[in-house]
Amino acid sequence: MNELSREIYGNIDSISKALFYLCAFAAMGILIYGILKRRKLWDIGKDTGEKIDWKASLKALFKRVFTQKTVRSGVRKKKAGRFHALMFFGFMVLFIGTCLVAVEEYGHLLFGAEGENLIHKGLYFVVYEIFMDTFGLIYTIGALWFLVRMLQKGRGDSVRYRQSDFFLVAAIFFIGWSGYWIEGLRIIRENTAYPWLSYVGNAHAHVFRFLGVNETNVDTVHLTIWWLHGLMVFTFIASLPFTRLLHIIAGAWNLCLVRREPGDMVPVTLEELEETGKVGVENIQDFSQRQLLSLDACVACGRCTDACPATEAGKPLSPRDVVQDIRSHFNTVAPLVLDARKHGRDEMEDQALLAAPKLHGDIIKAETLWSCTTCNACHEVCPLDVSPVSIITDMRRFLIGEGALSGPPAASLQKVQRSGNPWGLPVRERFNWAEGLNVPTVQSNPEFEVLYWIGCSASYDRRIQKVAHAVVKLLDLSGVNYATLGPEERCTGEFARRMGDEFLFQESAEQNITVLQKYKVKTIITHCPHCLNSLSKDYPQFGGDYKVLHHTQFLSKLIDKGKLKVDAKAAIKDDGSITYHDPCYLARVNGIESEPRGLIEAAAGKKALKEVARSGCQSSCCGAGGGRMWFDDEPDERIGRSRVKELLDTKAKTVAVSCPFCLTMMTDGVAAKTSEVKVKDISEILAQAIDAPKEKEQ
Repeated sequence: MNELSREIYGNIDSISKALFYLCAFAAMGILIYGILKRRKLWDIGKDTGEKIDWKASLKALFKRVFTQKTVRSGVRKKKAGRFHALMFFGFMVLFIGTCLVAVEEYGHLLFGAEGENLIHKGLYFVVYEIFMDTFGLIYTIGALWFLVRMLQKGRGDSVRYRQSDFFLVAAIFFIGWSGYWIEGLRIIRENTAYPWLSYVGNAHAHVFRFLGVNETNVDTVHLTIWWLHGLMVFTFIASLPFTRLLHIIAGAWNLCLVRREPGDMVPVTLEELEETGKVGVENIQDFSQRQLLSLDACVACGRCTDACPATEAGKPLSPRDVVQDIRSHFNTVAPLVLDARKHGRDEMEDQALLAAPKLHGDIIKAETLWSCTTCNACHEVCPLDVSPVSIITDMRRFLIGEGALSGPPAASLQKVQRSGNPWGLPVRERFNWAEGLNVPTVQSNPEFEVLYWIGCSASYDRRIQKVAHAVVKLLDLSGVNYATLGPEERCTGEFARRMGDEFLFQESAEQNITVLQKYKVKTIITHCPHCLNSLSKDYPQFGGDYKVLHHTQFLSKLIDKGKLKVDAKAAIKDDGSITYHDPCYLARVNGIESEPRGLIEAAAGKKALKEVARSGCQSSCCGAGGGRMWFDDEPDERIGRSRVKELLDTKAKTVAVSCPFCLTMMTDGVAAKTSEVKVKDISEILAQAIDAPKEKEQ
């Protein structure tokens, strides 16, 4: 067993070895040069002080890279994800195997015993050969699949190909396959004992023998292919910073930086406004260094575009194209800006920007930016944490600052500033929804433990008011010590911030935080995921730290504690079937998936729920987020039409939602298709289940 081994540099003369190392160092030098050159371009962006959180970095790298979980998941591109995972896992094992060979080769410098194998022998060698052949085959199959896929790119694939991509993938495939050629020729040359250990290489040895390769001519063939393989590997290494392969470096770096969670936004200060004279992103250097880095992390795979509800609805938005078009613009403008800064001349930088196409208008159209619902589906599916949403919202901020928004969306912002709600209705009417219900306020119940945040929709929209009525009924039945702000509540400013009006949001937040501090609020429940996200993620940036729960979370706890009892048999009439639409800002952005489903099962039975394919964090947007609620789209142009069809295809009698925006959009969409299916908030379904026993007794 101990005699099982092989020579590392068999058939390689000293001159070839010297040239080999020279090429290796040259390739590494080009790689380092390319990375440093690219780093200088990223540095033209704003330095936001983003650092590496090593614990979070390792977690992100493990989840998104080393397990390939994000690549393999998703409703679409599952096959591509699996083959990418094959190629990645195969590559990693081959890389580790190469490192072990290096240990064997250079270990003599530390441990002596030159001429003898250190580790590359015996049982270790047996396991090594089998593993390397197996994972090399996995790697090659993955590369071959992508090569064939690229040859069939006319079939409507959403990947955005570049001219160099075919040769790049072909080179990756050649590296894997030529490795087996070398192995097969080595088996012939050394007359290897137990050649079946390298079973793929042995198969190639049989092919070479059939083609006339034998012990007399194998050395020449082996050395030739060894050089072809080596030069292709060095080309691969050197090309990393200059091709699509840059995503390997930029993506890993992007994941290592502190991750911006979905729904988070970076605040803008008045000092920044005074210093720059503008808000948001006007030119390429207005992006943060992290955002410019993420442009190179994007591999244009199209997963974001496949997941985008605006793209699906025919809107002029493709998250992939936004990132890639800005990247192309970055490649053109960044060297000019860098050169101007190198010479310390602001006028050169201004001239460079004047001569180049405009980021706004020429590269990215305004209608593209306004099409986004900020649902974060693009960010969720990106394996390398690229966030087109943050790019879009930062560019929206500039448009708002320039007064580029008009019509109903602009009017909704003006109404928030004037009346504290996007409808522009009087503040004195904000508490009218509670007439006849004896709802406690912070004045009437100053010793409250939980604040119920009503939100603008439930305050002024008659349909959504029924949701507030149901929640109040459930809170009363369970004996919760709660209160509301009454007319002192105003819009959180969530939609204003995501539309780009940062300072209107900050004004709203400051007013609300002042009121919340006045009444020493600690715990807040809300039935609106957008209010939930703003209160829990936006407000802490301005000193408003609260424990914020969605009403499905809070009601679930009440049921678990036995404070609410339901009768599932009488909860839903008709056939009792329910399908659930996950709101983007509840499931995807805030990770709340199980509680709504638990309430549905409690209210209607475990068999009542009919899931759709796109559920949980992979849900499809209703079309109202990001300020889209206030755009006057024609019914056949609205985002979310496909979602309505998907829900109706389940044949369920009730569509359950847990968001006021979703309730409005789904109600309109379902009503246009059928009158048999009802759309209800989960709290309404739960309240009906609690009322049912009383109806039976009567």
